[in-house]
Amino acid sequence: MHVDADTRQRFKSALTLMAQLYRVVTGCFLTVFVPHACGESMCSFSHNLTSTDAMHQTALMFNVLCFMCFLFLYFAEASREAFSITFLDIEPSKPNDNLDEAIERYPTLKSRMFELNARYSRAVSACTAAHAANLGVSLIDIWHSWPGSPAIAPLISYTMLINGKLLGARTVAKESLTSERMYSAYLTTPKTYNAIDKDHRLPEEADADADAENKEAEEENKEVDAEVVETPEAPEETPPSSPQGPAEQPIQVELTTTG
Repeated sequence: MHVDADTRQRFKSALTLMAQLYRVVTGCFLTVFVPHACGESMCSFSHNLTSTDAMHQTALMFNVLCFMCFLFLYFAEASREAFSITFLDIEPSKPNDNLDEAIERYPTLKSRMFELNARYSRAVSACTAAHAANLGVSLIDIWHSWPGSPAIAPLISYTMLINGKLLGARTVAKESLTSERMYSAYLTTPKTYNAIDKDHRLPEEADADADAENKEAEEENKEVDAEVVETPEAPEETPPSSPQGPAEQPIQVELTTTG
């Protein structure tokens, strides 16, 4: 079964989004996932989630607000990626700045691309501020029930997950806005959509691309034919000579009769 490039990109983006939800949940709900001390023992997960302590409830509220900001970020990110997959394309044979000139013939796509990049940039800024506030309030709550060393590793790892996500998103948003491009936020290697998708190109551009592909195919066929002509034919094999030397001539005997 053949799967086109757009479908593969959508599938990869969906898997990446689902994997990153782990970062969001653990990184936002610090007051729930980072261990707390309850007397001589550790607080249970349900206690961290349902505690009626005023400070803990305040921290939990900041956790929820931070999580909502990240949901908006992922919505902006997914909308932006869906637009790129549908209307743009990644062509390794073309330079990264190819879209700078190509998009000028599509004012509607250019305007929509700018709106998506601007919204994504605002979402990243909102998440950065929400994460900073959430981290500060959560640290105060965790400090009030500090369990010692068991809290250090989870606190650092969860915070690093969020910081890594924000750093990558901020880089993508900044580069996309300043260069007026669409850098992918989900592909494993840094890629920029550098061409208009073939299904949405102007008729004259589609015809030009088809002519270029046909010409390239003809050139390849000519090269193959030239290689076939230049290949020397194998010499005809001659039967091996007899090891007994040249064949002996038959002896003719004439018989005469006397009468």
